[in-house]
Amino acid sequence: MKKYIALFLFTFIFWGCEDFLDVNESVDNDQRTTPNYMLPAVLGNMAYAHYGQAETTAYITQYVTTEFGFNAVKDYWDYRSVLRVGHWRRHYFDVAGNANKMIIFAEDEGSDNYVGVGKVMMAYSFLTTTDMFGDMPILEALTGIYNPTYDSQEIVYLEVEKMLDEGIEALKKADPLTNRSMTSSEDHIYHGDIQKWLSFAYAIKARMNLHTANFQGSYDEVLTNVDLARDNWAEPLYAFVTNADSDWFRNLWGPSRPSPQWDFAEIRNSLNSSIHTTFFMDAMTLSGNPDPRLFKLTTPGSNGNYLSVPASTGRGALELDDFAVLYNGYWTKDDSPYVFIPDEELYFIEAEAAFYANNRQRAFDAYVNGVSRNFSRLGVGADFQTYQQSQAMAQSVDELTIADIMMQKYIALYLHPETWVDMRRYGYSQQAYPGLEYPEKALDEYEGKWIVRLPYDPQTEYIYNPNEIERLGARDDQWVVTPFWWIENSTLFNQ
Repeated sequence: MKKYIALFLFTFIFWGCEDFLDVNESVDNDQRTTPNYMLPAVLGNMAYAHYGQAETTAYITQYVTTEFGFNAVKDYWDYRSVLRVGHWRRHYFDVAGNANKMIIFAEDEGSDNYVGVGKVMMAYSFLTTTDMFGDMPILEALTGIYNPTYDSQEIVYLEVEKMLDEGIEALKKADPLTNRSMTSSEDHIYHGDIQKWLSFAYAIKARMNLHTANFQGSYDEVLTNVDLARDNWAEPLYAFVTNADSDWFRNLWGPSRPSPQWDFAEIRNSLNSSIHTTFFMDAMTLSGNPDPRLFKLTTPGSNGNYLSVPASTGRGALELDDFAVLYNGYWTKDDSPYVFIPDEELYFIEAEAAFYANNRQRAFDAYVNGVSRNFSRLGVGADFQTYQQSQAMAQSVDELTIADIMMQKYIALYLHPETWVDMRRYGYSQQAYPGLEYPEKALDEYEGKWIVRLPYDPQTEYIYNPNEIERLGARDDQWVVTPFWWIENSTLFNQ
């Protein structure tokens, strides 16, 4: 992986910026390359983008809260003085910009394997970004238009599906005899295994379909894509180096608090000054006893306690040593992986879709499989049977509720950004998330409304595309609590 450090920076500087602004093209330097040199940058940038989304949403979804309760963004949801929202730039410049060039180069040389992977990663990046922001440029994005129109999220979703379909078609056409070689040196996810990339593409479709199935009546489509994803399924996992000697090769959730370049300083992890919320800790005691997974996700404080506080309140007079140490858990080591869609998520997508499709037996089986997989992942599989027989889990098909599914998905996707999508689909309701409480320090002007989106990047959009910002009303202080398309249309609120 080390040989790609220079490449990562090179592709950002020479392709990321040129794609969006289409200025300052050099007449002396060749701006073309071959797609094998670009794929590592696309995947590495998406890994960093995935972390950035997770670091922001972990506080909103109440996995963790700040130690003192005074952080403007994390505790108050106050974005009025924020100078950068880097998720926007990471999508357009780092991931989509590089993927777009890679696709062009791959199409020119007839390498369908790189075209397919590029389309899948482009779709994944657009999907996760629109789910953070709502409306965004897609039809005019990456075309050289300086002030691209923001398309409605409904259009973005249609275009993402189109990208996935095109990616699937290219992957199915890929011919190892004529396409450029794709090995573990280029593909840090699947090492060139096209069938696994196909499965990942269908899993993305299943996730995307689930976001809108409640008002589009497409739960059967979700289940079809789950079935297609299961063929040759392997987790889309981005690995990191053990005992790495550079921040470039460390998981950004880790205790070394990596900051590989200036841009990532804004998302350097704050787990050293964060603590668990009461909502999360209640989820970890659903059985009446401490969930054995808790001890794999975290380590105990020096006093051996696992205290918690309501979101945004801070620890007050409590000792920090009475709270869990958030580092060196399964997901928070320097060499922990990023998994774009975990095995458990695919099971819980299936469980939720089958539940609403009135296939309750399939829903129950998928629900059990999702929890079991999480126990085995965390190395406590031997404890699953006892947990399954406790009050923490539904004991039969007839007992299964949507709260059973969503709370177990919440636990299984610890520190994962998709949890914020789930909470917003359900309007943060007690039906899906019993015991979830509105943060005490959220700004009074929100009048009890939950945060549902992020503001656009002030350093680019509010300066260079002000007409679109004004058209959308995105300067309004209420913007972050203003629902977008799939939230407005959701039928899952307070059922």
